Amino acid sequence: MNMEEIGHMVNNVLGLIGNACTAAMIVLAVGFVALSVMGLFRPAYRFGKGIAWKKVFIVADSNTRQELKSDVVRSGIIKKRNILEKTDGQISDLAGARLLVLEYGYLGADRVQEIVSNKCSDCGVLVYANPGEIDKKSLAKLNRFQHVSVVNFRGRLVNEILLLLISTSFARKDVKNQEQ
Repeated sequence: MNMEEIGHMVNNVLGLIGNACTAAMIVLAVGFVALSVMGLFRPAYRFGKGIAWKKVFIVADSNTRQELKSDVVRSGIIKKRNILEKTDGQISDLAGARLLVLEYGYLGADRVQEIVSNKCSDCGVLVYANPGEIDKKSLAKLNRFQHVSVVNFRGRLVNEILLLLISTSFARKDVKNQEQ
């Protein structure tokens, strides 16, 4: 094999790599345009930011708190380091929170209402309650607030967290406001 043949082979390999890169860029560009046109880029972007930076605060009794945390961690949506556990006595630490999971039976109607009333406007709140535990009057009060969801089954918990991650806004500067 002489130098001319080696040069020709290298040229062919580099040409193939160039063609593959060009094809990949075209596919990515078409995909980006398709997502933008379909309106999915913005929610996907917000969801990605939420997964990466949002802290989930779980306020529940010790058994339920561990079960809920385990469900969220096993789903793979939120990283374990982004899930923080709080007790009834640590409610004041939730001032800058952006996503809360509250156990209704542990906190009671008045505490849940207090937390929901004092939350940031872009904070998502998931109220976890056993079926029939929340009376109609309390449900009506909770329904007045934006980004509040009531979940009766642990199986729905992860789905609701996904929806709250997409529907609540989140900026990089908000990371600093989330209490550890």
